[in-house]
Amino acid sequence: MLNDTWLLLSLRWQVAWNGFLSRKPLAKVLLVLGALWIGVIVGGGSAALGYGAGSLLRRFPQLHLEPLIPGAILTAIAVILFLTSFGVALGSLFLTNDLEMLMSAPVDRRAVFISKILDGMAFYYGIIAIAAAPALITYGLGLQYGPLYYLLVLITLLGTPLFPASVGALLVMLVARFAPARRVREVLGLSAALVGMSCSLLGQTTRLWTQRISGVSADPQAFLSQIQVVTNFPIPTLVAGRGLSEAGLGDWVPALVNLSGFLVLTFGFFAVTIFLADYMYTTGWIRMQSSGSAARSRKQAAKDAAHSGLLGGAPAPLALALKDWRVIPRDLRNFAQLLAPLLFLPVVYINLIGGTGRNSTNVLQLADRYGLGMVNMANVFIAVGILASTILVFSRIGLTSISMEGKSWWILKVAPLSGFELLRGKYLSAVVPFAVLSSLLMIGAAIWRHFSVWGFLYGWFGVELLGAGMLAIAIGFAVPWARLDWDDPRGMSSGWGTLFAFIGYILLGIVGGGLLGLPVILSIFRPELVGVGWIAGVIGAVVVTTGVAWLALQFGLSRLSAVGESG
Repeated sequence: MLNDTWLLLSLRWQVAWNGFLSRKPLAKVLLVLGALWIGVIVGGGSAALGYGAGSLLRRFPQLHLEPLIPGAILTAIAVILFLTSFGVALGSLFLTNDLEMLMSAPVDRRAVFISKILDGMAFYYGIIAIAAAPALITYGLGLQYGPLYYLLVLITLLGTPLFPASVGALLVMLVARFAPARRVREVLGLSAALVGMSCSLLGQTTRLWTQRISGVSADPQAFLSQIQVVTNFPIPTLVAGRGLSEAGLGDWVPALVNLSGFLVLTFGFFAVTIFLADYMYTTGWIRMQSSGSAARSRKQAAKDAAHSGLLGGAPAPLALALKDWRVIPRDLRNFAQLLAPLLFLPVVYINLIGGTGRNSTNVLQLADRYGLGMVNMANVFIAVGILASTILVFSRIGLTSISMEGKSWWILKVAPLSGFELLRGKYLSAVVPFAVLSSLLMIGAAIWRHFSVWGFLYGWFGVELLGAGMLAIAIGFAVPWARLDWDDPRGMSSGWGTLFAFIGYILLGIVGGGLLGLPVILSIFRPELVGVGWIAGVIGAVVVTTGVAWLALQFGLSRLSAVGESG
């Protein structure tokens, strides 16, 4: 097995080296310079951080925080590697072009797995070499640690990627037994996007949770005690950090005890993964090869057509909408872009209308002050927030309505279907889920904020009216700039179509929203004209929104025949 592993690794490295040599001279120079620039910038910053922390703790030994920095560095690196391990393992184990040849070659199957996982770990060791190693080495220099520290640092860094890489590989092999590997990649893309959106939400709400931290850090002794408690957590990387600190101080026995547990976990778990991979990897690969390859017979196709249900017997616009609702979930990366705008609600609430500090600005209180207590502006802001969030979610369906067809556009184009029926179907695919979600959010807001029945109905009417008009704008501007040559669903959107649609959203929101808000404004400044405001506002908003929606759809309809035609 070891000979086969070394053979496969050496061949893979030779292929990578040959690929580098085959590049043009300018490309090779730029690649080397880019790698050196990243190494110098990141490695230099890491080294400066480590040396500064070591020098600072050497000046203040009474803090007793020497184990903190090595443990924190190793923990941060382990978290980064764990977050990327699933994608790296998926790509190296199942999505490479040489798997069929390797699986049929006269080599040990475990050697194939080990070579693949080690080849993928080259990325991990690159991160460690420029981000962790300089910090740990200069940290020891700052504290004037002995040579045992540097030896154990090297061993610890060699073992750090093994645990996250093993966990990622096991998860990938387990999932590949039940789902196609390429479908798993879509789930991974959705998960990564949701993690990124969560991090963005944390960043946008820093004022809320930093107030808690500042309250703790106001007492330095309490803050120091909490840090020391965290340092003593039984987390493997923190245990390794304590062992490295003890090695630097010359305490051999506790250092070897702490680091032994860390190394047993990392190298031991990697060995267990290799043992399990003998069966799981082969099974997952076979599952990947067989997924989605079964062909339907004509008899089965006729049977499916006879039992097509609503999709087979529905009117053309509804059938198009039903088809789109089935197609959209097929690539889960679409959901990341659909769900991202939902973060708009908590960000707006916390940062704009959730201020409670002495120096914070509470927009709702300010608006209620200008409303003279006659209008509950909080409810108005919530309705506007629901409209903005839901329209941003479902505008993607509208803006990609034509592009979504891709190479199937020409089949739809020659179908016995009028252009207006086609646009009506695309409009239904966006407006129906918008109406459902926005109505549920308005009901939840009404229960939470205790809306009056009339206030809820008027707010719901305004959200649905303006939302329907904005989605019509999205459908209309999706036609002239439709992109049919995409391979990744994230490339369906057109920059110009999105820009013009958002300009239309803003204009319709200002004009239509201003007309719907006319009774609110008159109730503050001219209460005697509120009745006139209700009539003029509702009629005016309906006329403006209907007119804008009709013009947008007519604009798209006039350019529908040119979609997909060259010149």
